Amino acid sequence: MAAVAETTVDAAAEGKRSDLRSFLAKRGVDTAEVDDQALKELEEKYIIARDLDADTVLSKIQDLLGLGHKEDSIVAYEGLSYQLPSRDPLLRQHEYVPLLRQVCLRRGKVNSCAVSDPKTSRWAKVITAVLSLVQKQLLRCSYRTSSDFMCHGDELFEGDKKTVDDALLDICCLLECTRTSLGVFQVIPGTVVGPLILTTEDGKEIHCVAMAGTRIREGISKIAVEPGAEVKFILVVQRNEIFDDFAVGRGDLFLREFSCVIVTGGDGQPDITTRAFLRKLQDSLSVPVYALVDPDPKGLLIFCTYKFGSSESPFDNVGLTVPEIKWIGVYLAEAIDIKNGLPLTKEDVSVLEGLCSQKYVMGDELLRTNIHFMMYKGLKSIIEAVYCRQYPPIDYMRKKMSNQEDI
Repeated sequence: MAAVAETTVDAAAEGKRSDLRSFLAKRGVDTAEVDDQALKELEEKYIIARDLDADTVLSKIQDLLGLGHKEDSIVAYEGLSYQLPSRDPLLRQHEYVPLLRQVCLRRGKVNSCAVSDPKTSRWAKVITAVLSLVQKQLLRCSYRTSSDFMCHGDELFEGDKKTVDDALLDICCLLECTRTSLGVFQVIPGTVVGPLILTTEDGKEIHCVAMAGTRIREGISKIAVEPGAEVKFILVVQRNEIFDDFAVGRGDLFLREFSCVIVTGGDGQPDITTRAFLRKLQDSLSVPVYALVDPDPKGLLIFCTYKFGSSESPFDNVGLTVPEIKWIGVYLAEAIDIKNGLPLTKEDVSVLEGLCSQKYVMGDELLRTNIHFMMYKGLKSIIEAVYCRQYPPIDYMRKKMSNQEDI
């Protein structure tokens, strides 16, 4: 009997590694030369979220909360507690994994969160309330945004979308699944403009030459360049208004002169759909990728998300990074030479300290130098500081492009 049990465990472990290989391939990560032992070590050392079907997620929720059946209502808070994997970058749980070319979250360190503990009671109740909403919508086979969750449990969520989003991150980490596995999606993806033809999984073609840009979407199976057109590089810009400056109206001159594609992830941290699209775009076109972000802590953090992966969700970075992306500006020294900077806030300093705590960030000389300069000056700025007389700053970009040897 013991031999049978051992064989069963081995088969289950093998199935899990096979599942990881399949998931990595789906996310565009080539594991042809990676042996099973290396995959096993990845599983044991890091939390890697998977795309799970609704039934599997419901089973995980059942096991997590000790429910008798998947359909049982989650109505009571008493006695509930969670062991939440630590996602705090300051605790050095984040590691850059060359095999996956991304930041991963180490297993091991957890934070206890219990309803009975006055210090963590509120958060334990928030986690439970969001889990209950997730369970209900998966049972109904429905999807919603995190904003929709705020229509329920107002006292716990306090009308704060970030509270719901943070709870969803903890739940994804607990269940080791992606956000979409919970039936929760983001409503504002990024935008792309340039001479591209996107082909969806159902064969529909989408042309991205319109100056207003095209919303990035999931389910893109193929990316090609318009016949007779050329793409020399991809430019990723922070913020929608900067995207408009480069792509709309007079900004169209920029697209014509530089023969490029412009992508934005919007006004905050780029969503998963945008990051996955950028990775697929770079893989498909094999051209350089450059980033233009604000010379402030949030701009640096956004660039690091594209390059290394998200520090907020280090358990779900597979196939979402572009390690080759280069930061071409705007640098703080350039900005404050033209216009006075703004003082760093306490939140800004906290972001910079978080970046300084990461070896993979400090290993990049350009990032390290600019982070230290920003902390030394105690200042930040914005992209528009270099606009001066050019709008958009075509002269600035000409200078930047002329210094790039990979075009």
